[in-house]
Amino acid sequence: MQNFKQYYQIISCFFFSLLGLQIKIISSSQNIETIVFYRSLLGIIIIIPFLFFVKNKSLFANKNLKIHFLRSLFGMSAMYFGYKALTLITLSQASTIGFTKVFFTTIFAVIFFKEKISISYIIFVLFGFTGVYLICLPDEITNYSGMYMSLFSAICVSGGIISVSYLSKKDNTFVIMFFHSLISTFGFFLIFKHDINFEISTDLFFLVLITLTALLGQFFNAESYKIGETNKIVAMSYSRIFFSTLLGYFVFDEKINFLTLIGILIIIITTFFTKRGVKLPHGQGNGFSS
Repeated sequence: MQNFKQYYQIISCFFFSLLGLQIKIISSSQNIETIVFYRSLLGIIIIIPFLFFVKNKSLFANKNLKIHFLRSLFGMSAMYFGYKALTLITLSQASTIGFTKVFFTTIFAVIFFKEKISISYIIFVLFGFTGVYLICLPDEITNYSGMYMSLFSAICVSGGIISVSYLSKKDNTFVIMFFHSLISTFGFFLIFKHDINFEISTDLFFLVLITLTALLGQFFNAESYKIGETNKIVAMSYSRIFFSTLLGYFVFDEKINFLTLIGILIIIITTFFTKRGVKLPHGQGNGFSS
């Protein structure tokens, strides 16, 4: 079972790629403000039953509340700008540009966690980013607003990764997800209350489906950071580009050329070798704070 956990980040990437597909589909009938609000609100409803299985029931006496607020701030920004970018550029381009998070996360991990970076790790990250570049050549970008939104979302995702990496070793995963949904719901309502559509009966099923997909992606993402160093785990998430490119091709008929195929192959190789380097840190087996 422990060996299978090494694949949690890849499973998370699949669900987040599927989420991007769902966002592009529903954005034709609902604006992004409505989508992000209900994704957070429905998330609270779905997560609450799981909180009864958490050992520490004193949620609001949590010693990590400041980090939860910070994580939610990063998460809210990443969601909004990331979802918005999906309405402007292709699924594969959004995922690819978003992969600048690897470099931001590496810098943050060194600063905050004192993680050491080996020469081989740097080589694999750069090799993987070569695949990213081939998939998303500058000449292929058709909407620069979407590109900038994806880039800003990537910075916010990096902040979220660092905070989740810290919280995953302090709190139960469902507690992390609960606070993110709770804080995001209030935040999005206060900011976008005049833009949110409250007549969502025709799209309710799809909004629930989006929420479930996002929560599954969050769950496996948070769990993955319990099994190894942040740098090694985040490098495995190159697989998200592979999934997004395939989904974009089969569902939206997004173009895949020869260079894109080479890029995907590079990403697969990079993910395989970085996965082999992930080891469970001593004394951090379950990630519970109590």
